[in-house]
Amino acid sequence: MNYIAAERETSIVWDDETKIAHIYTSQYPTINKLDKLCAAYPDTYKRVWTESDGERVTAAKYEVYKGFIRFAKPRSEAQKESARRAAEMMLAAKVNNFHS
Repeated sequence: MNYIAAERETSIVWDDETKIAHIYTSQYPTINKLDKLCAAYPDTYKRVWTESDGERVTAAKYEVYKGFIRFAKPRSEAQKESARRAAEMMLAAKVNNFHS
């Protein structure tokens, strides 16, 4: 089944009783990312259900330890500026190495 853009979503569900998070997604980039994690860490990430249109996976469900689900604080202005400066220095170093 092919989903329209408004239907392509990712849902993460867990409760206080279990240690497992259940991830349902029909977003292709998220499916690809989770499939790579499943391949690299098969004891941690598991794909437990798949829906396909015959050519590609259109939706999938995964299980993972809920401790791997993270919510992050937004970066501060100082952190953003530091990251911008670091990126500029890396670019300058690449340009200097290219011209050497």
